[in-house]
This record gives sequence, structure tokens and C-alpha cells, in this order.
Amino acid sequence: MFAPLLALALLLAPADTTGVPKPSSAALLLSAVQAYVEPLDAPNEDLQIRTEWADLTGDGADDALVYLDGPTWCGSGGCTVLVFEAVTGEADIAELGAFRPAAEISLMNGPVVVAETSHNGWADLVVTSEDGQTVSLRFDGETYPTSPGDGVVLGSRPSGATLFARAE
Repeated sequence: MFAPLLALALLLAPADTTGVPKPSSAALLLSAVQAYVEPLDAPNEDLQIRTEWADLTGDGADDALVYLDGPTWCGSGGCTVLVFEAVTGEADIAELGAFRPAAEISLMNGPVVVAETSHNGWADLVVTSEDGQTVSLRFDGETYPTSPGDGVVLGSRPSGATLFARAE
């Protein structure tokens, strides 16, 4: 059921320093996504994923934001974005895997800005809430808020890398 997604994930793999895609990262991420969604007993036949990569923790490793698009993961207010932290260190990878789930954020629409500001060692994610306000999703030490409605309202959109510009 995830075979077609693997091809998509390989296309979205982060590049190494030579600009060559790292398919192993995409395959490892796909395994982590599969392990996350399968226990939820959700039908995934119509699941489509889009992946964006950004170093959210400042450790030099690209973390993954995975936009889940499908009947189980979307509603009238938007779809779900999973945040996976890239695990570093061979011992940690052996114990935890290459990517560990860090957040599940529902009701996401439109672009996500990885802000230059951070909280508890993680970059703030700036999104638009269901009522059209610009909000900052701030890491609380364990996870990001579960929806934009729980974010901190901002007066303006800060600068930063824009992800999922077409995730509408």
C-alpha cells in the first residue's frame, strides 16, 4: 500500500552536500510514517504525502514535515502535518530509528513558514489558522500544538523558509 508513496518520497529526499538526493533518508522516513499511521487503523489507500525538509532543531540534520492528504487525515478545516525529528548518533538511531515522531498537527492549510525564532530548541512554525489569523506554533519542550487554533497570534508573518507553498 505504501509502494507508490516510496517513489514520491524518493523524489522528495533531502540532498547531500553534492546535491544528490539521499534515497536512504526518504526510505527511512517512509518507514517511520508507515509505523506511525498503521496502528491508527486508518485506511490508507487514498493517502498521499508531501514531504518538506528543514533543520528545525539546529543540529545540522534535516527534520521532516509530512503533509498527509486523504479522507482519514483531512477535514473541512485542513489536513494533518506530521513532524519527524532526524535522529543523530549511531546508538540513538539503533534504538529509536532514523526519524522519531515529534508532533501531529491537524487542520493545516497553506504554507508553513519555518521562522527564525525558536522555543525550547525548535524553530517556530508559522501558519494561518482556520479564521485567517497568522499564528506561531511553538515547541513546548515535547511537541508543537495540535492545531493552529492553539498557536500564538502574530501581527505579521515573519521571515523564514516557506514550506508546502502548494499544500492548499
